[in-house]
Amino acid sequence: MLYPIKELQDIFVDACVRAPDGELTFVSAFGRDGAVQQLYASLHLGIQEGGIRQLTLLDPHSSQPVAVIPIGDPRRLDKYSGRLPKDNLFGNLVHTWIYDESLLNPSKAAGSAWLLVDRDTQAHDDESLQARVWSLIEHLSPIPLLPPWRTPVLDALGAQLVSHLGNTPYAPVGRIHASRVTLRDTFGKAISDFVSSGMLTLD
Repeated sequence: MLYPIKELQDIFVDACVRAPDGELTFVSAFGRDGAVQQLYASLHLGIQEGGIRQLTLLDPHSSQPVAVIPIGDPRRLDKYSGRLPKDNLFGNLVHTWIYDESLLNPSKAAGSAWLLVDRDTQAHDDESLQARVWSLIEHLSPIPLLPPWRTPVLDALGAQLVSHLGNTPYAPVGRIHASRVTLRDTFGKAISDFVSSGMLTLD
């Protein structure tokens, strides 16, 4: 499904992810070159110069708002774009992704990382999701983790470490399934306690 944007003409969104505070984290949009360039400019211009401070996604059938997404500080956003083949059904269109750079760069300092997958084709592959979540946890962890620890650690701490944004007031729009991995300061102690208790072994 493609969602029009209330604030801009001829831009259509097929996926959007919001941070836990509701601000824009990722948007996938289609439009002709001029409309996409206007979108880029509008994110950075002041209100008096025609800039926008939020994106309102509309239901394509009823034109009612589906989600209102504050943009926040646009300086944290990057973009990537490409052109669709000219012989596609809709003509000469540009497909762009606008995203917070934290999506690509897990932060060891903040102990947090994002995981985005296709909701229809990847979100139900539990083994693949667990492997990708564990890889992010290994990257963020302040202490080394052994591969056999994956299942017991995720069984014990998974609900604390991984939050699925689909279960929040700021659920993703479109086909994206978004999760956020967060390691709190107590993570290292929890692992040490598991080793001390014998739940995790070193051999």
